[in-house]
Amino acid sequence: MKKVVFAAALASVLVGCASVEHNYTPVTRQISVPALSSTQTRSLGEELVRQGTETTTRGVWLPEANQIGAFELSSGFYRMTGSEDEYIYTSFEINSSNPEVGTLRMGGGLFDQGSGTYPQGIRFNTERQQTCVIAQGVLTSQPVCDTEHPYMVTERGFLTSNDFQQTLIYSGRVGDRIRVSYREFSGSLARPAFSNDAEYDLSESDIIAYRGARLRVIEANNETITYEVLSNFNLGN
Repeated sequence: MKKVVFAAALASVLVGCASVEHNYTPVTRQISVPALSSTQTRSLGEELVRQGTETTTRGVWLPEANQIGAFELSSGFYRMTGSEDEYIYTSFEINSSNPEVGTLRMGGGLFDQGSGTYPQGIRFNTERQQTCVIAQGVLTSQPVCDTEHPYMVTERGFLTSNDFQQTLIYSGRVGDRIRVSYREFSGSLARPAFSNDAEYDLSESDIIAYRGARLRVIEANNETITYEVLSNFNLGN
């Protein structure tokens, strides 16, 4: 009899739980930087040109850490998963090496396996300051909320596993020779098999050309380079 009563109570708790919306799709766009015909100055190790795709998502920036009940929200950016009425719902990371990515933990660093309580997402109110953790489990039937910490709804770019980018990097000057490095990225991971280093003799030409990207060198030393962007990898004047 007790088992039947407990099962009925558990079912009622789960039915009463708030849900996380997943009705938002980030936008993928083509990028090509810097602008063609522009004059740029870069330092050693910086990108000269970049082209490919980048995914942009809405989300919430939390400028400082927030303790909500047993949940610990780090400062950082939380990606939007959906919205409903005045609410924005976001995902979270459990661990991240990027200090700008929002993470969520429970007290002691672990989710409550014993009670079966698991956070599903985070809800932010766009009309008033309120942050809620949406969790599902025996001990949680309502969102856990507070109104203490400010946040900002914003947008930012990030790389997904489907994004592909090409870039040229300035590697310095030795005598009359300019060195550049070519790199390809799939998502945030470099593709070593498609990386290469090249040299150009300025006494013969002031043009750096690689896989369609063409740059005219105006001035260069072993610390900086000033150049004009004639074309990007598959985008020319």
